[in-house]
Parts: sequence; C-alpha cells; structure tokens
Amino acid sequence: MTAERAIHVAMFILILVGLCGISAWASYSYLSDNLILEVAGIALSWGVILSVLYLVFRQLDWNWWS
Repeated sequence: MTAERAIHVAMFILILVGLCGISAWASYSYLSDNLILEVAGIALSWGVILSVLYLVFRQLDWNWWS
C-alpha cells in the first residue's frame, strides 16, 4: 500500500510540475507585455487544472489524500 501511495504522490507531483511549466511558458509567450495578465492567467489556469484533477481523482475513487 505504501508503494502505491508513493506512485500516486509522484504522479501527482509530476503532473503538477508539467502543467505548471506549460502554463508559465504559455503565459510568458503570449502575455509577455502585461505582468498582471500573466499572473491572472496562471492563477486562473491553475484553479481550473486543480479542480479537474480533484474531480478526476475523486471519480476514480482514489483515497490517498486521507
């Protein structure tokens, strides 16, 4: 059970790091003139990404947050 938890945590961290890099690169590439829009875009995209990840993990009935 602990190996499965470690795999889930590693998977979650890798997904978050990858999506963070993509959203930061996209914001930098397309919104490089306006810092406020960059920060707002990253915050909004992360809100959506984390909501979707939470709903997917909840639908899969993974109980590794507790």
